[in-house]
Amino acid sequence: MLTKRLLLFFSTLILGFSVLYAQKNDSTKTIFDFMALGDALEMELSTDMTLLKDQKKTNEYQPASITFTDAGGKVQKWEVKLRSRGKFRRRICVLPPLKLNFNKGDLQKAGLAKDDELKLITHCVEGYEGKEFLMREYLAYKLYQMISPYALKVHLVEIKYRDSKTRMKSSGWGILMEDEASMAKRYGAKLCDDCFSTPKDSLNMEQVNAACMFEYMIGNTDWSIQMVRNVKMLKFKDGSKAAIVPYDFDFSGFVNASYALPNADYKLTSIRERIFLSLTQSDTEIASTKALFESKRQAMIDHIKGFKALSAAGRNDAVNYLESFYESLKQPLRRP
Repeated sequence: MLTKRLLLFFSTLILGFSVLYAQKNDSTKTIFDFMALGDALEMELSTDMTLLKDQKKTNEYQPASITFTDAGGKVQKWEVKLRSRGKFRRRICVLPPLKLNFNKGDLQKAGLAKDDELKLITHCVEGYEGKEFLMREYLAYKLYQMISPYALKVHLVEIKYRDSKTRMKSSGWGILMEDEASMAKRYGAKLCDDCFSTPKDSLNMEQVNAACMFEYMIGNTDWSIQMVRNVKMLKFKDGSKAAIVPYDFDFSGFVNASYALPNADYKLTSIRERIFLSLTQSDTEIASTKALFESKRQAMIDHIKGFKALSAAGRNDAVNYLESFYESLKQPLRRP
């Protein structure tokens, strides 16, 4: 009897430890979730800034450290690797967008998921203008979250840059973005980067139409479903039809960046012009999509007006540009 009781005790104990171990090591909380604190995360980034700028056109990683205070008030310092990312922006920006790579072992010790990459959209232009462009792009991501059930998580970051060689300091704003693979995992999906010319009957057209309408709303033509350019395609493990998640909005009329160029492929003369890029052939097919956007109109306008990180002039312009979108819905949409 005693032996049976001991066996039962030890079995229960082992099971308990197994559950605790699994909970600790299979956490779904990512490093993005850990860093997405408050309205904006204050973070110091230390690396060889000269080297970063010199090799911004390459994919070479270099060592760096990031420091911030966590939700419990503890100072966190993480050793990471970083490199430049993107295409156009890494060529023309004063500071290229970055990819941060964390150590999987460090993540595991912290009880976080092993998703080890984050993206950091940096200011492309120095000073007031650069901050305005970045804030408007951040707003675009937040507005898209109001439209689609599938979207990337983003968070504002106020960054103090410290050159690890010269000790010189500078500062700027950034947008921290979860890695696309983490996003796909959240939705029980996989990324399909080579799904070129995916047929309509394989797509969740209600969701795709909303994404297309959003791109039209912000005046963005720097994307393509057929070429899987500046969109991520999600293929769901349960067999549901594929969905798309757009990103990279700095060439949109909504952001209105000084370095953005109108798309000559569609004979546009201004980045503020709109053209509806869609797999649909007529406005009749998107009646429910128009209704969706009408239902979100006031909420989006209120969100813009309440976003004080953008200047009053910037908020007014963003609202006016949004209102011009709603006016355009009263007429047949301009198509290629």
